[in-house]
Amino acid sequence: MKFNPTMHKLSNGITVILDPMDVATDELCICFKTGASDEKPNEYGITHFCEHMIDKGTPRFPTPRIGDDYIAEHGGYTNAITSMDCLRFTGRIIAKNLWVLLDFWADKLKNALFDESVIENERGVILDELRRRLSDNEIKAQIFAYEKLLGLNIPKGKVILGSSENIKRFKHADFVKFVSKRMSAKNCLICISGKIQNKKKLLTDLEKMFNFLPTHDVKNYNPLKYRAHFAHNYIPDTKNVVIEFLLPALWNHNTRNFDKKESCVSMFENCLHEKLFDILRSENGLTYGVSRTWYGNMNTQLPGFRTETSPNNVARVVELFAKTAYRVYTKDLPTADYLHKYTNELQLSRANFLESNSNRCDRLVLDWVHFNRLNDFYEQCRIMDSVTVKDVFKYTRGYFDGPISIITHGPKFDANLKQIWTKNFK
Repeated sequence: MKFNPTMHKLSNGITVILDPMDVATDELCICFKTGASDEKPNEYGITHFCEHMIDKGTPRFPTPRIGDDYIAEHGGYTNAITSMDCLRFTGRIIAKNLWVLLDFWADKLKNALFDESVIENERGVILDELRRRLSDNEIKAQIFAYEKLLGLNIPKGKVILGSSENIKRFKHADFVKFVSKRMSAKNCLICISGKIQNKKKLLTDLEKMFNFLPTHDVKNYNPLKYRAHFAHNYIPDTKNVVIEFLLPALWNHNTRNFDKKESCVSMFENCLHEKLFDILRSENGLTYGVSRTWYGNMNTQLPGFRTETSPNNVARVVELFAKTAYRVYTKDLPTADYLHKYTNELQLSRANFLESNSNRCDRLVLDWVHFNRLNDFYEQCRIMDSVTVKDVFKYTRGYFDGPISIITHGPKFDANLKQIWTKNFK
């Protein structure tokens, strides 16, 4: 299946990406480049709350149930997502009814009532969501890491959901102000992946349906500054210690030869991930698994690895991680055979990508959010398939210059992790 998306500009500044596919459905995403990392302390949670409220009533669709039933009757469904970097309104529908889905979201974005009684009801829903999240050990770990590593401290709250104090005080005027300030044609993308029969007509329809969006610049982002830490987050009544190894991203979005560098870093990280799994689980039985993780936003990314083990094994896990990481970094780099295997494995993931309009739409949206452009998928594939062992070595130098952070969560343990890392990463 071919991948040949095109980018267009409407007269008011909205970016449109059209991605034709030989399928029976259309995937839609209306994305605004504004997210939780744009919020100031007195705004924490406003983007997420506003996402909820935009879907909670217009004169045409006064309740969510009426709107959901209307879309379902036309063979579709909708969703909305708030992240650190963007606010997205999405949906999928049988292709002949694409106009229905577009018209539905245009109405929601233009005519949201932000009714005070509905705000009060939704306030309770979001506070309940926050309470449930704050009782989740995974979320407690996330909150601790954001505070320690990126200085993002939300008292009695959570990243994206915000603070309970803010949630309790947001009113109609706050949402009206948010929409007028943070949602503009200039920071808006409409992306459609699926059956597109007449591009010209579709662009004309979009021009008419979304001409209500104001045209003004929207500033991004509140900076997040990385601070390296070796820190433990004590969580009582837990059995395992979660260990996260995190480093600032080696490449950034302005790096020259970005595609080659990203490909090499990705291969290196996959190789390191496999070696860590073999050492920590298969050879030493210290942990069930090793996974990839990350924190941050577009301008500050902290990728890394995550595992968990008993308190008695923490020191040994960190020791083996340090030794394995150093060995892979300095001499046990991905071999030509490994690169051949890796590129062959990519064939399946590429096929899965090309055959899924939801995956294609997601990638196009994120490429726009990160780079404000269409990336050449086939050129990226060619570059990745051409990577050599020398390339991996060249483009991964500095990967562990970090400085590294090791964040742990769970019961107490007796080990100096900074000392263990320094002693064994050599």
